[in-house]
Amino acid sequence: MTTAPPAATMTVQSGTLARVVAGNTSVNLVAAAQAANFTPVGTVYASASDAAGVLQAPVQVTAGANGLYTFSLDTATGVTPGRYKGNATIKLCTDQACTTAQSVASISVPYDITILNSDTSWPGDNLTALAAMSGAGDWSAYQGNNAHTGYVPVAVKADQIALRWKRGLLNNPSSSNNPSLTPQVTANGLLYTTDSNTLYAYNETDGSRAWKYDFGTNNYYNAVGAPAVANGAVYVGGGLNGSNYLVAFDAATGAVRYRASVASSSDRLASPVIQDGVTYYNSTSSYNGLYAFSATGETLFNTGNSAQTPLGTPAVDANGVYLNTGNGILVFKPKTGERLAAILDSDSNAYSQGGSTPVIGATGIYTTSSSYNYSTNLTSNSLTRFDVVKRYIDWRVAGSYRISPAYASGVLYALNGNPFRVEARAEADGALQWSWTPQLSAESSFYGPAVVTKNLLFVSTDRVTYAIDLTTHKSVWSYPMAGQLSISQNGVLYIQNAGVTVAVNLQ
Repeated sequence: MTTAPPAATMTVQSGTLARVVAGNTSVNLVAAAQAANFTPVGTVYASASDAAGVLQAPVQVTAGANGLYTFSLDTATGVTPGRYKGNATIKLCTDQACTTAQSVASISVPYDITILNSDTSWPGDNLTALAAMSGAGDWSAYQGNNAHTGYVPVAVKADQIALRWKRGLLNNPSSSNNPSLTPQVTANGLLYTTDSNTLYAYNETDGSRAWKYDFGTNNYYNAVGAPAVANGAVYVGGGLNGSNYLVAFDAATGAVRYRASVASSSDRLASPVIQDGVTYYNSTSSYNGLYAFSATGETLFNTGNSAQTPLGTPAVDANGVYLNTGNGILVFKPKTGERLAAILDSDSNAYSQGGSTPVIGATGIYTTSSSYNYSTNLTSNSLTRFDVVKRYIDWRVAGSYRISPAYASGVLYALNGNPFRVEARAEADGALQWSWTPQLSAESSFYGPAVVTKNLLFVSTDRVTYAIDLTTHKSVWSYPMAGQLSISQNGVLYIQNAGVTVAVNLQ
């Protein structure tokens, strides 16, 4: 008696494909299935379909080792906002038109897709228990850390990204001459943010307010700056009764630990940076230079006018404190303020128009800057690498770079306004490795710096926040809102603008 050969099977391994998708954008989904006793006829082609029409038909099939197959497909655009749950049928075929079935004719893959427009009702809170995410730390400073890389060494599974809560956290709306929003920081289960008058602390669990401190000023020339958090304290620069101070608060209670006087400023105050118990604080447009304060608020040094009108927030590591002047980099010795280097990037006809916070890479310092040349009547923009050891500019890439890049593992993730795209550039020479273009014709600018993890890049345009896969270079998640981005130690992604903050679970 002849025994029939075992039937060919293919078992789905990937679970439910769960995503949030901004309306009229498309995200990529990947299903995995394990084949047994399956010998395909020629090349395996595939086509997807579902009752709601949420998925596009084309499917890219990849045959892996030991019978593991992956199926890459995209959501459809133009689908009416709403939540769609069901099963997608992926047909397996011997021809590209998918008219002839393989021995395994199809697989069924569950999906749970929520499509949202900017005016869609909030689908509801998802207040899961918070726990530290392996690899994540406090988002303690501008762009997450003292090097301002925007890098969080975690791996995020796109199918696990889920909306947590949405709250209107700030009291003051933004205006063209007095922006109310500064980049947020997180620590100890709290989110810290400021508007033009007030420092707030909110619980990550549900967005409820833990405490606030009102600086008591509506004066643009004494606006409250961006916060930083370290060693159980939150540090903020702000105006009090016509004078400016760096104020240290107890991070848990909001009690004032100290006030340290700084020179008056005619601009929004920069974010402090805390390294090895020392707080570095730049007085920005008052031209009174870089300050360093001890853990109890004593002034360790002030560079004064020797800083040559540095801009914004410094970057700090064990070797230096780095300031972008708009036409170069100044380097100071930590704790003493001794000037170590000035690396210039200008000519006699150029007038600095602005620049980004420096980003510390593995082998260089990176900035973006723009300058106006009176001789040519042109504004130029560039992404620039400074070699601090050799004290020269190593390379420069022209473009429309107005926001600090993110950095991880030898790659700079730069936001170029012209052409309008995200660029992955090699740290060594600035060479373009790959690029990604936002999907909506109405998108025209980037909102703030990108945030990068081990496998995803989060980036916000003026309309949509996307997650881009670093391997496939495809969007795998999107949300219809612009905002400043951060990731907390609890694995919560925050999207924050002047009107609303959205918390997103990443685990």
